[in-house]
Amino acid sequence: MLKEALEILATTPEKLRREVRQIPLRQIKARPAESKWSVQEILAHLDDVEENGMRSRVDAIVNEETPFLPLFDQEKRVIELHYNRVDPYRSLESLSRQRRANVRWLRTLRPGQLKRKGVHHQVGEMTAEEYIYEWAFHDLGHLKQILEVRRYALYPLIGNMKAYYHLA
Repeated sequence: MLKEALEILATTPEKLRREVRQIPLRQIKARPAESKWSVQEILAHLDDVEENGMRSRVDAIVNEETPFLPLFDQEKRVIELHYNRVDPYRSLESLSRQRRANVRWLRTLRPGQLKRKGVHHQVGEMTAEEYIYEWAFHDLGHLKQILEVRRYALYPLIGNMKAYYHLA
């Protein structure tokens, strides 16, 4: 299963690129709903969390003795770091560069390193391997968000077929 998680991590940037290139810039910048992030914010978040929330945590787990993994307040960071002002294409390119290096590094980790543990501030103990699975899970969740933005844009155009769908 680790091989599959690493494949998800390796292919996410290209999947993002494929979806984003089909979205007009005004739609990339627009939030689909008040409480939902724009594609621009999602890309800035993925770029930010790549090093600051994912790589650094796995690195700490494999290189330190039971490190404490502090809060990564994504809702606070989206505001404080002005994700809505960050060039979405730069975010995607930065994420792609970081991800290539991170996947290369992750593939060098040995079984003993993957079993090492850190202590997450809210959920407690986590192994490096569990964090890698969470990293891939996180990617898929944000890919789903971007697909939802594309879906929401089509919704007003489907006429009476709206009766079959409920957008949450």
